[in-house]
Amino acid sequence: MLLFLLFFQGISATPSGAMLVIDPSGERMQMPVTWLEGTPFSNYLIPGLLLSIVLGLGAFFVLICLLILPEWSWAQRLNPFKEQHWTWAASAAFGLALMTWITVQVLMIGLSVWLQPFYFAVGLAILLLTLSPSMRNYLRRRT
Repeated sequence: MLLFLLFFQGISATPSGAMLVIDPSGERMQMPVTWLEGTPFSNYLIPGLLLSIVLGLGAFFVLICLLILPEWSWAQRLNPFKEQHWTWAASAAFGLALMTWITVQVLMIGLSVWLQPFYFAVGLAILLLTLSPSMRNYLRRRT
């Protein structure tokens, strides 16, 4: 289920963010630029880049790394949870990042579409599945 949610997030965020980069006015996605009033953004270029790269391609990155479990010493050094493979922390951080993205979005533009609580729930599910005992056990470092 965790892998499915990461895949779902990747296939939904990458093209959506790319569409906002291609058309920063938001017209193609029926997102009026007036939604950005009171935010630091005058158009959707920067949010689109963040959406496609961090929350889209980032989901694919975490997914692939969970599948192949690369033993990257630099990544393990960055991992604050030394008893876990670094991908465990990356997966938890990704769930938190998605929830933070939605929370900041709602604080900046308000609760405007049903997708906001839906994607918050996706981020929460990613986090909870990562924290599950079975995933913790699966990703426990075996030294």
